[in-house]
Amino acid sequence: MNRFITSLLMLSLISSMILISSFVEYDNYQSKIDYTVYYTLNNQYNNKPEIDSIMTNKSNIEFIRVNKLYEIESKLNKVESIQEANIFRDLNFNLSINITEREPIAYYEKNDSYIDLSGKIIKRNKKLYDRLPLLLGDTSKNNIKKVVDVIKAFKEDGFLNQELERLWFKEDELFLKLKSFQFDIRLGDNNKMNKKLEMLKGFCLYNMQNKENETYKQIDLVYNNQLIAIKK
Repeated sequence: MNRFITSLLMLSLISSMILISSFVEYDNYQSKIDYTVYYTLNNQYNNKPEIDSIMTNKSNIEFIRVNKLYEIESKLNKVESIQEANIFRDLNFNLSINITEREPIAYYEKNDSYIDLSGKIIKRNKKLYDRLPLLLGDTSKNNIKKVVDVIKAFKEDGFLNQELERLWFKEDELFLKLKSFQFDIRLGDNNKMNKKLEMLKGFCLYNMQNKENETYKQIDLVYNNQLIAIKK
C-alpha cells in the first residue's frame, strides 16, 4: 500500500513538472517574435539594439500579435537616428522592418553628436564619416538652422561641395574654413547664399592663380554684394 501511494505521488510530481515545463515553453514561445530589419543605407548609427529592445518588449509583442503594427512604427520613429520606419508582413506573413536613417551632414564636436538635414541633433554612438564638416563651440538652435542652410548650399555647389571643413560662431556671426585654402571666411549668416558662394568661388579661383604672390588670413562676405580680403 505504501509503495502504491509513493508511486502515485511520484507520478503526480512528474506530471506536475511536465505541465509546468509546458507552460514555460509556451510562455517562451509567446514572448518571441521573429523579424528582419532592412536598412536603406548600412546601419550608420548602430541602432539595432534600440530596435531589438522595442521589438522584444512584452507589451509591443502583444501589439504585433493583434496586428497593430502602427503602434510599433510609432515607437520606432521615436528613435532619434531613425527618419522613418515601416513595419509590415510579406506574402508569407513574415515580419519585416524597413529603416530609413537620418542623413548626417555635420559633426557637432561640443555635443559629440551629428546634425542631419532637418537640424536634428543625434547623439553619436559610433564614428561615421571623417569628411563631415566640423561644427565647433556652443551653438543655439537658431544658429543650427543657419549651419544646415549653409551646408546644404555647399553640398549643392559643384565646385565647393567637398571643400567645407569646419564652422564656428563668433559673436553670433558664422565663420568657415575650407580644406584647400588657408584663409578663414567670415560668412555672417545664411542670407543671400547664392551670391556669397559666387563671390567665394571667384576669390578661390583668383587665389589659386596668385597664391605665390599674395596670402590672405580672412575674407569677409558680410557686406552687401562685396568681398573684402584681409592680407596676412
